[in-house]
Amino acid sequence: MPKVVDHDERRREIIAVVWRLIATRGISAVSMRMIAEEAGYANGVLGYYFANKDEVIRRAYEHVSLATNDRVARLMGDARGLDALRILCGEIMPRTEEALLEARIATTLWEHAMYDPVMKQVNAESWQTWRTQMVGFLDQAVSDGELASADTALAADTLLTLLMGMQVMAVLAPESLPPARQDEMFERWLEELRTAG
Repeated sequence: MPKVVDHDERRREIIAVVWRLIATRGISAVSMRMIAEEAGYANGVLGYYFANKDEVIRRAYEHVSLATNDRVARLMGDARGLDALRILCGEIMPRTEEALLEARIATTLWEHAMYDPVMKQVNAESWQTWRTQMVGFLDQAVSDGELASADTALAADTLLTLLMGMQVMAVLAPESLPPARQDEMFERWLEELRTAG
């Protein structure tokens, strides 16, 4: 009897291998042959799951956002306003080993997003999803009286830029941006937003 293969699970396994390779060796060192070897498959097997290296890289990039969003969804519950904003930002900030690995993958793949229109779109959609959530949570905070009236779109843009900067800093100089410092920076941003309102 032929072995039943869970193709979705195998794709996830391959993406996990790609994550490890990008994080440890950099994207330029990753090849289909290296992915196959690391995953324990014959080189030709990858063709059943991904058309080429670019598709594997795109899927790895998409998986970064999906992993973050899954954690946020699990933690969110009935949170709203500033509590919900803290949950979202806490999962985007590279405060854990998992989130730092995601930041390594994301920052490595940003170079590809500059030149690959599909990757650029994937990145833009990810950031837009987070930005939309931020604006919504900030609007809730204003309506619930947690914040005075604020330009929530500008505040979300500023916050998203801060978080992306944290990802870069945590990847390039992790000793300068421990989790406590990231939390402090977020709370300082929030305090400045409160006093500006």
